[in-house]
Amino acid sequence: MRPPRGTRPSIRDLLTVTVETDEVAILGGRGYAEFEIDIEDILRTTLPTFFEKMTAAPLTEETVDRIPPGAKGAYLLLHGRDVVYAGKTDTRHGFRDRLGRHSESIQHRVGLDPRKMAFKAVRIMVFSAFDVEAILIDELRAKMPGALPWNNSGFGSNDPGRRRDGQIPANFDKWFPIDIDRPLEMPTGRLKVADALQNAKSAVPYLLRFQEHGDLVARMTLPPKPKPTMRSVLTTAIDALPPNWQATVLHGRVIMYWESRDYDYMVEAIRKV
Repeated sequence: MRPPRGTRPSIRDLLTVTVETDEVAILGGRGYAEFEIDIEDILRTTLPTFFEKMTAAPLTEETVDRIPPGAKGAYLLLHGRDVVYAGKTDTRHGFRDRLGRHSESIQHRVGLDPRKMAFKAVRIMVFSAFDVEAILIDELRAKMPGALPWNNSGFGSNDPGRRRDGQIPANFDKWFPIDIDRPLEMPTGRLKVADALQNAKSAVPYLLRFQEHGDLVARMTLPPKPKPTMRSVLTTAIDALPPNWQATVLHGRVIMYWESRDYDYMVEAIRKV
């Protein structure tokens, strides 16, 4: 752009010229130019369509492990044909870590069949500079009202901590509460209560949090058949401990403390008979 006649051009006027088009803005001068692309706009217009054309894969450990190590980007989770969740990886964890955690989170849930879960993951090389997750959520919800119900539902949340055990459960946990009657692969026989609880904690895809206490050195016996469940472990442990121990089943986790109380939103309490 030339300066008006009768004025002395500045250095910027002499060196810089800007030409704008519908798609790009070019900034530069003699021997130099800058080519700017609105990548966010491109992602908004092309990424949802790219996802739509992809074939989903089952959300299993085997299929997730086929993704290249360290690959990062955006992903969708599907339950049957419904797109239920849009997410992204972060700077430290790639697809393998995030999708692996999700594949565990959907296990042992009442009303949720893991065999119906699938995913689509897209590696995006310019990913770190853009909020791809927000772009996907906005565009997919605009196209499909009611899509992505698991976003902002508490799906994939970490342990909220002891102080929040009495709070209203997350929507995801209310929709699909944990199932404590599933058979577990864990050691059986004569065990310390602390060891049995730790083994059960390692065998389930949801949280088991229990109070560290000297009482837990007591021993309990888990028969090998039928296979133990979280319910049988808790019941046997409570029977082996002194009175006033209680296991509380919440919608998304199990807690066990030396206490006797009814939580406002508990599913059930297991106490000594």
